[in-house]
Amino acid sequence: MKNKTKKITSILLASALSAGCVFAMSACENDSATTANNDALIEQMTKIEQQLQSVQKDLADLKKANEPEEDATPWNYGAECYEKLQYIDAGLSDRDCLAGEHFKYTQNWISYTLKNAGYASEDIDYQEVEIQSRKGFYAQKGLSAYKLQQLYPAASKVAYADDGKSYTQTTSANGKVSYVEDEAGEYAKINVYSENIEVTKKGKSDQQIIIGMHYDGTGTGDNGSGIALGLTTAEKFYDVETQFTLKFVFFTGEEYGLYGAKAYANAMTDEEKANTLYLINIDSIVCGDYCYIYGGVQNNDTKTVTKTEAYDNASAVAKSLGLDFKSNPWTWDNLSPDDEESGVPSYASPSTGNWSDHAPFKSQGITYLYFEATNWEIPDYTGYGETSVVGMLMNTENDYLEYIEKYYPGRPLAHLTQFSALLNALLTQTEWKY
Repeated sequence: MKNKTKKITSILLASALSAGCVFAMSACENDSATTANNDALIEQMTKIEQQLQSVQKDLADLKKANEPEEDATPWNYGAECYEKLQYIDAGLSDRDCLAGEHFKYTQNWISYTLKNAGYASEDIDYQEVEIQSRKGFYAQKGLSAYKLQQLYPAASKVAYADDGKSYTQTTSANGKVSYVEDEAGEYAKINVYSENIEVTKKGKSDQQIIIGMHYDGTGTGDNGSGIALGLTTAEKFYDVETQFTLKFVFFTGEEYGLYGAKAYANAMTDEEKANTLYLINIDSIVCGDYCYIYGGVQNNDTKTVTKTEAYDNASAVAKSLGLDFKSNPWTWDNLSPDDEESGVPSYASPSTGNWSDHAPFKSQGITYLYFEATNWEIPDYTGYGETSVVGMLMNTENDYLEYIEKYYPGRPLAHLTQFSALLNALLTQTEWKY
């Protein structure tokens, strides 16, 4: 490569010197030799132009030679995901979907970012989701719409339920508040709603891949990281031609019981289900010790895990890219210490538990792939512990970027880079053989 660079430099210098000599010679000639000199000048300039064209080609070839082959390394955008993660950590940390100070700001930011990427308003849909509670939601009778809304300021809508019943508030000895039906009661049941956000990127076919991540919560890892990866991917793919239609769905209410995912999966028509190749669920991908992918449905009767197509495909793609992903290690032949007595794995590889937004799609018979960062090989052998040094971060007060970087410097960027490379490769596939 050094010899080629030297050759190009020599050509450039020779061309410049030749041009200077020609023009100097032309200026010194008398008028009687004008025609001959012009012919010589034209001939010399033609040679110079040919040399310069050769130089430009050599420079182009040199640039191309120094660039990686198109598919030599996986395309990732971890740095851009990390910028979004920093933004979420600094200004959008309180994303509780009922009372969170930053939930509506997060919703507006997601919408703004999508539109700024090029998506039109008609590409973005909002799905109303009722957030429920085992105890129910109650309010004093006769409150104005404004005062009702202030009870749950992050909710998209709060309204009295039409059950025609009255309730009395009671407090137990341990301070727990409950409501008992009472004709003379001063309280009424209310309904509280939030919203899923869906953006559609049309592909060549109606067959679709759903990319889901919940945007409620209070953690940077759980699930600011999912928002960062999903939103950046939606931006990147706006003007990328894809074989399959991509639906990016930001779910609400995951922390209260997967309500956004349930509402979305339950509302899908039979045609939409048939056209869905698989769901990719992205949840808490920067804190844990290792990068994991899951998929499949456990069947203890046959000691098998079925519907692993999305997992098998992702594993093959990751291997082809040189990306290292782990899976839940436990099987009927390799039980976790906690499952040795029962003889049955609580979570059989490569599947996982039903604690995230993949579960409602799984129950609808839709194949899923699940991205997560954790560590299954430390007690309690369920992946919930996340890290071997400081333990669990999600759902704790330590799930913020400064703390994560303090104990695991560079991990968030590294994980976002790895997951983005796999996600890009999956979404740009042109065939689905399963």
